[in-house]
Amino acid sequence: NALLDRITEIQLKLIHRYLDLGVDGAYFGDDYGAQKNLLFSPRMWRKYIKPTYEAMHGRCRDAGVPVYQHTDGQILEIVPDLIEVGVRILNPQIRANGLAGLQEVAKGKVVLHQDLDRQLFPFATPSEIEDHIGEVYEGLYMPEGGLMLHAECEPDVSLDKVDAICTTLERLCRPPLL
Repeated sequence: NALLDRITEIQLKLIHRYLDLGVDGAYFGDDYGAQKNLLFSPRMWRKYIKPTYEAMHGRCRDAGVPVYQHTDGQILEIVPDLIEVGVRILNPQIRANGLAGLQEVAKGKVVLHQDLDRQLFPFATPSEIEDHIGEVYEGLYMPEGGLMLHAECEPDVSLDKVDAICTTLERLCRPPLL
């Protein structure tokens, strides 16, 4: 508890300085999930981590600054908590959380900066990549907004697959003409 209190104290000082500078948003990045579950129980996360987020994210929320939260791994059980403490943009992984899980706990409740399945990209055909991106887009898109798609390509992703990713994203994610 003493360590978490000290970290929170330091973070709050930094947040205060950034808010005084007039930042437009706040980014937090902590990985709380593994491939199939949280790194520790939701009860422990709520007991030890959630209060720190309530303090830090609350400071941003009170200043009218939106909070962006990145976290790798399976986090479905704490997504409602993240929203409750002020997260407005969430960057989860599709493979770890599943499309149905994200639809249930996040769609329409928080803006999703959706991390597409980078573990799929090296092994899938361009057609399978197009299907994956299309499925995620169709499953999470809402006309009123709230979805950003993110595709990370490591060196093991061939150029034809990168082309399939870019072409599909360009086709699906065209903003309406004004």
